[in-house]
Amino acid sequence: MKKIYLLNIEGTNTANVKYALENNFHIELILSPLQIEDEEPNIILPGNGSFGYYVSFLKKNNWISKLSSIINDKKGGKLFSICSGFQVLGISSEESKGVDGLKIIDFNFKNLKNYFESPLIINIGRKNISNIETGIQFKDLGFNEDLIKKFSMRPYFVHGFASEIDYKSIARYPEYCYLFTEINKRKILAGMFSENFSGTQFHPELSGSEWKDFMIRFFK
Repeated sequence: MKKIYLLNIEGTNTANVKYALENNFHIELILSPLQIEDEEPNIILPGNGSFGYYVSFLKKNNWISKLSSIINDKKGGKLFSICSGFQVLGISSEESKGVDGLKIIDFNFKNLKNYFESPLIINIGRKNISNIETGIQFKDLGFNEDLIKKFSMRPYFVHGFASEIDYKSIARYPEYCYLFTEINKRKILAGMFSENFSGTQFHPELSGSEWKDFMIRFFK
């Protein structure tokens, strides 16, 4: 059975991810890249958890080089990052001001109050998602296009910070497929994909059998 290394970070939803995939993979909970035995490992950064703590954990345990090599080198393994596990790969987040992210992806994440009038905002529930019009399309990577087209397959979001779509960044990094959802008619980054990297603002492990199958197929 193929192995997946799941980072066991305090406060994250490792239990939900493990439950979603444990019938199809051997799930090994780890803290450090030194625990990885495979040359081309399958790794998951789970969601939830504080941005500042998450970044501190990854830097303390020397994950930057390993994660960067997987995202930038198609022979380095596969990485699936979820929600806060996706955000920490970016430049910064207003959740933890003064804390730099890993700066592997070219996005900044802001408080959702920037998109609403109330300061007490969380984006939660099943939302429509779409492909950015230009660049690589979801189907070009061999993914099931129904996942982003059928209303019944909408993925589940729960987050208080987000990044608005940055077309200049997309132009600099055209090798990815970008998905978005809309908040008050503004396009918010929902996902970023390549053959060896999947980053989602939503929670595929909580989004039903179709999105569970998406995760399984990504690692197979």
